[in-house]
Amino acid sequence: MDITHLASFYEVVQRGSFSAAADALGVSKGMLSRHVSALESSLNAQLLQRTTRRLSLTEAGSTLYLQAGEIFALARQAEQDIQALTEEDGGRLRFTCPISAGDRMVSELLARFAEFCPGVAVELNFTNQMVDMSQGEHDIALRAMSEVPDNLVAMPLGRLRDVVVASPTLVAREGKPATPYELSGRACLLMGRNPAWEQWHFSREGEEAHILVQGKVRANHYSTALQLARAGLGYAKCPLVAVDALLVAGELVTVLDGWYSGLHPLHILHAQQRRVPRKIRLFKQVLAQWFAERPHYLL
Repeated sequence: MDITHLASFYEVVQRGSFSAAADALGVSKGMLSRHVSALESSLNAQLLQRTTRRLSLTEAGSTLYLQAGEIFALARQAEQDIQALTEEDGGRLRFTCPISAGDRMVSELLARFAEFCPGVAVELNFTNQMVDMSQGEHDIALRAMSEVPDNLVAMPLGRLRDVVVASPTLVAREGKPATPYELSGRACLLMGRNPAWEQWHFSREGEEAHILVQGKVRANHYSTALQLARAGLGYAKCPLVAVDALLVAGELVTVLDGWYSGLHPLHILHAQQRRVPRKIRLFKQVLAQWFAERPHYLL
């Protein structure tokens, strides 16, 4: 069995099509098709059912796909073990986190980390999309999630606190809302395309409020929503860590200060490894310390 052919087959199944796998690997669809055909010939078994509309695994293909996953997982683990030995204080460290948090903390994080590991090159991927840490494309992540996958090591930091903010001009014109219920009649800035995010949840001393907010403007990043809030276009709800600098500068003010909102469980994540490299352990320590010095961001 040719390991290259096996890798091509595994990528096609993972991506769900020859086209997507070819794009990911930077090769032609024809090459991948030849690799899979050669693999089928060497095993004397059909692995894939191919039609113009969909791709599906045969029984033999399903068995091989599961075993190939174990093979490549072992290969990644071996690579990580060797890198841990040879790049203890060198090489690279790949960190991912949400855009708003990354922009807020990056300069302080990197300066402090450089004191411990000056020889490590840091690659940053700030994205609001969830990333699959098991694929080995990132070494450490900061994520707000309720359930952590079993194949990851998680350090819980606390629950990330949300606040509702608006421009001083808007608050002066409309007055501060006394309760969350007043927001249902005011212009709010919507986030993303998930309808569930249009219901804002609040709690105070055992009382809970669930408000379906409305607005004419929708943004896909907190930074955009905050710029719109600064312009007086509505009320925005976001993590305190994302807006703290604007509050200190007086460009935005908080409303509903007696109510808690958000409370997303925040974790530092990395893949399970027999020997966690020192640079990952130290970056994890630096991340945890950054939030420990800012307890108002968490509950």
